[in-house]
Parts: sequence; structure tokens; C-alpha cells
Amino acid sequence: MWITADAYADDSSSTGTDANSSVTITDNITDTENLLGSHATEVSDAIAKTEKETGVHVHLLYLSSFNSEQTPQKWASTVLESTKPKANTVLLAVAANDGNLVVAVSSNSDEWLKQQKTVDALSEAAQQQLMESTPNWSGAATAMMDQIAKSKKTSTSSSTVTIGVIAMGVALAAMVVLVVVMVIVRRRREVKKDSEAEIEQASEDGQESADELQEDIQETSSEVDQSGVRE
Repeated sequence: MWITADAYADDSSSTGTDANSSVTITDNITDTENLLGSHATEVSDAIAKTEKETGVHVHLLYLSSFNSEQTPQKWASTVLESTKPKANTVLLAVAANDGNLVVAVSSNSDEWLKQQKTVDALSEAAQQQLMESTPNWSGAATAMMDQIAKSKKTSTSSSTVTIGVIAMGVALAAMVVLVVVMVIVRRRREVKKDSEAEIEQASEDGQESADELQEDIQETSSEVDQSGVRE
């Protein structure tokens, strides 16, 4: 089966309508063609799991045709915004008879989710399941949700690495400062010891000079006394 995929990150706040594009979404899953069949419960559980683990709300539309003069992207955007979606809402819309698949992300989503590369990855994951001779309609939904989890994990890991690098840099800077302080303190202590040693040496030298002078005086006095006795 040939499916044309469109990925659309909605950055507009427009909620314009088209007479041929009105669709009422009352639940997370709208399946007018019963394409999910017995897998409906499985897909519903996957939607709940995705919301719990990633905070992303998923809406699925399985229709025979979009029945609109608008482009699939614009149609999906109009439908999504008309629901006044919560932050981080993803819409997967499939028109089985037209061969169209659209992934749209609400404009109030987090940056990682509404990035075009993320939306493209979600669209590709869903499309791959519909390219076989027998389209896997439920597989398209679950594959897209698996990709949501992967993209969320990648985004979180990238943030953690960035914070870790910054924290490590601060730690290294602190270590450098500590080493410098230790070196300076140690150097000051060595200078202080050297000064004390010099003073002590000078004191010892001075004491030796004083002792020698005292001995000279005593010897001179003794010689004078002896000369007086001879006379």
C-alpha cells in the first residue's frame, strides 16, 4: 500500500475551520473505519503508558478520507488546534482511502517535541508500518509512540550530559584554586622557615663574636696585670 506521510509541527495559534474538515474528537482514539479492530485496547494502553512516561498526550484519527480542500498538514493543524490541546499533544491522522498520513504536534509543546526533526522521526516510524502489503494500522500508532519515548530519552540524556560537563568544569576549577592556594601557603611557610633560620644563624654568629671579644679583653687584662707585677 502507498502512504504519503506528512510531518507538521504547528507553530501557529490559528484555529480556522474548513467546511469539509470538521471532525469531532471525543476520545484519544477516533476510528471510524474500525481499522484497529481487536488491537484497540492494546493501543489505548500504549497511549496511557506514553503519557505517564513522557508527558505526551496522543490522539489518533483513523478515517477513510480527510474530505478537505486544505492540504493534509493544514487540515491536521486545524483539527488539532480545535481541540484546545494540552501542552505536548501529538496527533496521528490516517486517511486510509486517500493514502495520507499526517503527524502534527501542538504549538504549546516543549521544544524537543515540536522540533521538525522529532516530528519527522515520528512520521517515519508510523509510515513504515503502513508500507507493507497488509498495513499494520495499530503498529503505526505504537511505533510512533515508541519513537516519542526514544526522542524524549535522547533529549533528557543530552541535557544531563550538558549539566554534567558544566558541573565537572566547576569542580576542576575549584581543584585548581585549591592547589594554587596550597602551593602559595606552602611557599610562604618555606620562606618563613628560611627567614627564621637566617635570624637564628645570625644570632649564633653574633654570640660567637661576642664570646671571642670577651676572651680578647680578658687576655689583654691579664697581660696588663702581669706587666705591672714585673715593674
